[in-house]
Amino acid sequence: MDKYEGIVQFEINGNDYKAFFYGEEYEPGQDVEVELVHLKIQLHWNVIFNANTDKELRLEKSKNSEWSYYGYGKIKSIEHVTADFGDIPLELGNWTNDPKVVGEYIYWIIDRLDIIRKKE
Repeated sequence: MDKYEGIVQFEINGNDYKAFFYGEEYEPGQDVEVELVHLKIQLHWNVIFNANTDKELRLEKSKNSEWSYYGYGKIKSIEHVTADFGDIPLELGNWTNDPKVVGEYIYWIIDRLDIIRKKE
């Protein structure tokens, strides 16, 4: 990894997370407004809507890499599908326009959580 590529560790509500960054420079302890985006693993519709049986809102660390997570969340909107994963809301793309999914609990696999500076 070069100086503009690496892993940022951060805390939200007492929970530790790690995200990948590229093309930017961050300093330890620096206060920066950021956005979290992700690369996903494609899942079948039935898995997405049937694997969060406990109706949880959380991200669970995956063993695949430092920045991979299993997401247990709830669909908040379908215009740019957005889900609440407890500490972190994420935009999930435009894979449905069915308003019936709003409020549904989902399972999601985040292959890589990325962090980028918010554009001013």
